[in-house]
Amino acid sequence: MQVLGINGSPRHKGNSQYLMSLFMEEMKAKGNDTQVLDAVKLNINPCIGCGNCETKGVCIFKDDFTDIFLPAVIKADIIVLSSPIYFYAFPAALKALIDRIQVLWSRKYRLKMDEFKDRKRKGVLFAVGATKGKDLFDGLKLTARYFFDAADIQYKTELCYRGVDKKGGMENHPTLHEDIRNLARKL
Repeated sequence: MQVLGINGSPRHKGNSQYLMSLFMEEMKAKGNDTQVLDAVKLNINPCIGCGNCETKGVCIFKDDFTDIFLPAVIKADIIVLSSPIYFYAFPAALKALIDRIQVLWSRKYRLKMDEFKDRKRKGVLFAVGATKGKDLFDGLKLTARYFFDAADIQYKTELCYRGVDKKGGMENHPTLHEDIRNLARKL
């Protein structure tokens, strides 16, 4: 299986990146091919709502979305979004990638293309937030659900951790390693 991790954290070696790295190590140990893309390292134009993807099935921009990100998403069997919480949402670089997935939504719903026929692709969300608010992850879960739907991926589950703010905070989380092992086993 091809496992694609999309790291949304702009913080180098941050908590959500650590979470992603543990999961990818576990998946690699199980014999899967893994790849991680860092949203902040990709040169991505924001979606301008031009509608080209809705009529032609392709984006007008030629950037790292079309050359790197989109081919990786199409190839992947499992996709993991990993992100910190920024104002109850994804950070800007990751949100730009999510917005541009409109091209796959257009192919699926407007142009009725079935490019993922007979593939059972799975999506997972990892999120880390500093506060302990009840609705802390609601925005990310909803956005992830629509991202996965547009890319014809079944949203399977999420691992979300509250009250983690300091850099390195996830490294000592009491259930993290067991959570990762259990998730890898299920997938």
